Amino acid sequence: MTLHEALARLDDTGFLLGAGRRKKAIRALLEAPDGAGMEPLAKALGRDHPDAKRIAAALSALSVDEEADKVRALWSAFVVNPQPPVGSCLAKVGWPPDAPVEERLSRRVLELAGADAAPEVLGALVAFARALPVADEALNDAIYAAWLRSQSLELEKLIADQHRQPATPALEALHTLVTGRLDRYAALEDKDGALLVQAFGMAPEPFRQRIARSVQANGDRGLLQAYRRAQDASGMDPAQRVENLKRLGDDDGLFEATRSMRMLDVLPLCEHWARSQSRPSADRPRLVVESAVETFIALGQVEIEPGPELPDGLVDIFDYWRQENPSKEQLAEDLEAEDPFEKARGLYLGHEQGLVDQQRLRQAAGSDHWPGRLIARMLNPDVARDAKEDHVIWVNAVAGDASLLHAPIECGPDEYTRNSERLAQARGLLKILCAFQGAFVAGGLVLDEIDEADDRAAVELEDADDVQF
Repeated sequence: MTLHEALARLDDTGFLLGAGRRKKAIRALLEAPDGAGMEPLAKALGRDHPDAKRIAAALSALSVDEEADKVRALWSAFVVNPQPPVGSCLAKVGWPPDAPVEERLSRRVLELAGADAAPEVLGALVAFARALPVADEALNDAIYAAWLRSQSLELEKLIADQHRQPATPALEALHTLVTGRLDRYAALEDKDGALLVQAFGMAPEPFRQRIARSVQANGDRGLLQAYRRAQDASGMDPAQRVENLKRLGDDDGLFEATRSMRMLDVLPLCEHWARSQSRPSADRPRLVVESAVETFIALGQVEIEPGPELPDGLVDIFDYWRQENPSKEQLAEDLEAEDPFEKARGLYLGHEQGLVDQQRLRQAAGSDHWPGRLIARMLNPDVARDAKEDHVIWVNAVAGDASLLHAPIECGPDEYTRNSERLAQARGLLKILCAFQGAFVAGGLVLDEIDEADDRAAVELEDADDVQF
């Protein structure tokens, strides 16, 4: 049977003779010289051919010693159309031993690695990488990059088992830190932590968590400081950065992180310190945290006094709105209504239905009608941060401690002084705020020759001849 005839009969669906013709076609393609039949067989297997099991068994049985040309042809077909069933076959077959690998083919196979790559595809990739020259640092870079993209444990193990040395030191640093082989990391002599910063910057989040565990287990102070710099340089989400520092047990780093936080973000840290009993190592930060935790615990013991009973015949407006149970269409109409109470109902209930975004709440916070301003502060205290005192006492009462919750820790002396003076009349949140502000307020000195400071937290020194530097 010629190659052309085999291709024509590979998909024969005839009732009586179709199965026999397909069987002969598969045999003919397997025996075709120079591996010419591998591509059509790979395509047939990838599209769930009626004889898929027969094709898979035949491809998996290819000999890398006696049928090297067919194996190479199958790999070439695979990189063009990387179907998982073909990958399963190649994972069993591998690459012909001692056979040279074309660089272009190597690159294309390794580029198949990705977070969404099928396990069968990654299995084939690992089998291929195992056959690549160990001393080729450029190829090793590509193998490291494939591991980084796919997060494959098999590739990770292959790199370690074969002692593959990349051309890029940051990749080696990343592998050693992720796998906890810190003896190898120490051999890199990363004294300034630059490699750790680079490694952390390229690592996906699961790898960053593993790096954190490695640093925590090591306990070296210099490594810990380099890890902090790596987090700062990575542009990591602040919340995730805090979680990593918690995971490390790095209380010094957590305390320093409060410098750029607002009060609302510091409260969960107070809860963390209250539970963990761990504290920063330096005296001043430790005293600040102790004071804040003591106040935080006291806040939890405050009993909330219930509001007064409503007079007979009156009902809470929010309960009344809920009892009305308006549809989404009605709430959408409320949001465009002229009546301020109808619009307030649309804001209050529409927020729960996903009809009201933060931009609309900010607009409501500046409304001419107090019901809109009231609802805006109830649903998003952040809008009270920049709002002036309202002439309607209910609006101010609802805002409550919102201004404190959104107050920045790092501030100027004037703001710190104002807050400190208020401590005589108010405690609780304000005491926690002042504790942390007091730790950082003295660090915001900026010297400049211009007339005005460009930072609200800066202090301007002018004609200060008696100041010593």
